[in-house]
Amino acid sequence: MASGAHSTEQGLRVHYLTNLGGLIALAGLDMEPPDFLLGAFLSIARETVNIGPEQRAEIAAMGQVKLDERATGKRAWTSWNRARELHSITLTSAQIRRVIVALGRSAPKESGALASALLRTLEEVECDG
Repeated sequence: MASGAHSTEQGLRVHYLTNLGGLIALAGLDMEPPDFLLGAFLSIARETVNIGPEQRAEIAAMGQVKLDERATGKRAWTSWNRARELHSITLTSAQIRRVIVALGRSAPKESGALASALLRTLEEVECDG
């Protein structure tokens, strides 16, 4: 993979995060400072565990009205659905090497080359059958 190039998964993640930023703007919060936004989100996250199904539906309905007004609902939901297929994991260099070898390929010695080698290996294995 060339330097600066993104995988499909990375592109989907960037698209999803961009749409989240759009939702923040739709809510009129895009000019708030990051510390306030994060605090607000942490507060909301704490409160969501106590929200029942009826109140959740009511809140979602308010959001849907706003999304419909701005004609962004389809894009936001599509991005959200795609993002649900992304899974973030952290592997050590040794673990990546073991995966590459288990897939029948040789792993590079340099740690910096492992992630792209793993992606190439997965693409090759997928093409092989």
